Amino acid sequence: MAEEEKRPQEVPQKRRRPYVGGALLIAITAFIITLFTSGIAYGVQSAVGGGGGKVEEGIVVDGVREFRILAPQWYYEPSTIKVNPGDTVRFIVTSPDITHGFAINELGVNLVLSPGVAIVREVVIPPDFPEGTYTMYCSIFCGSGHSYMKGSLIIGAGGAGMGKILPYIATAVMSGVFIAVGIIGRRRAR
Repeated sequence: MAEEEKRPQEVPQKRRRPYVGGALLIAITAFIITLFTSGIAYGVQSAVGGGGGKVEEGIVVDGVREFRILAPQWYYEPSTIKVNPGDTVRFIVTSPDITHGFAINELGVNLVLSPGVAIVREVVIPPDFPEGTYTMYCSIFCGSGHSYMKGSLIIGAGGAGMGKILPYIATAVMSGVFIAVGIIGRRRAR
């Protein structure tokens, strides 16, 4: 018999299917993170006076727009007020419990509020003052909720502004980065 050539037997190669389980897990995780952080961003905006509460336009007394603001621990009531460029505004601010502050940097307002004492401050909003949403905040440490004692001053039309949508944009970008890193890591691992 002729010598048969002994060749190693070839093993058929299986075609490798892409593994979608990891990518699906990454996508689901990114989606959950996006929902969670968006909820946090919405909740924080609500807590600091930007969360869709009633916008108070004050009452006009002798040509002056007047706001009576109550400042208990740890919020302002009303939390959102609206004025127009050119308005003369009178803030009458009272703290019923402890010493607080009431500040609006852009208008040069920084009041010390003693318990039970109404503090009055008039401010003229210049006619050329930029329209937008500004923060009013407590400028004197008042306890564990101090950082949440904020409100909004809308001058003119106001609008959403970048401060309202930036947390959502940042969340979407970070989710995209998370997905991209997961996909790139999977490809390098192969």
